[in-house]
Amino acid sequence: MTTPDKDPLLDGLATLGVDAPDTLLDRFAARWTSLATPIGELRAAFTDHGIAFVRQATDDFGEQFRQRFARPLLPALSVPDGLEAALVTGDARGISVDLRELGEFQESVLLAARTIPPGQVRPYAWIAAEIGRPKAVRAVGTALAKNPVPLVIPCHRVVRTDGGVGQYIFGAEAKQRLLRFEHADI
Repeated sequence: MTTPDKDPLLDGLATLGVDAPDTLLDRFAARWTSLATPIGELRAAFTDHGIAFVRQATDDFGEQFRQRFARPLLPALSVPDGLEAALVTGDARGISVDLRELGEFQESVLLAARTIPPGQVRPYAWIAAEIGRPKAVRAVGTALAKNPVPLVIPCHRVVRTDGGVGQYIFGAEAKQRLLRFEHADI
């Protein structure tokens, strides 16, 4: 009978005097869950810092997450408090978000967009002015297009100055549906 090769890392961990804390795994892995929303089923990934990624419920959700964040993704044991209600009501201002991987400009754009209440819209130029970069309207649009947490940060509430709805990560029709659901004047 042969004995399996010893793993020095496992041997070292076995000598620790205390058990690992229950939250250790959540410090380097993210969790995911599926949620029903006004625009269909979405998946949300979250870390110990908050919601980090929201996308359509497709087979490649996990791969999209890993490409962007380079972290393991595990099924969630439960949904973060308030997330389901926030996605249904459109008011996710109390939900924690994990924006650590973003640059300063994109984070400032998303935080400004997050202040837009349900049922209201603002033009891209408003966001640019709010962050102190009034000439960066096109860059604001690009930052919103890369929003890792749509619906949680309501980039669908940002519209074109001419009154057009503009683009959206889930499509213009989904953006219109969300705005109608929130009773926005569009």
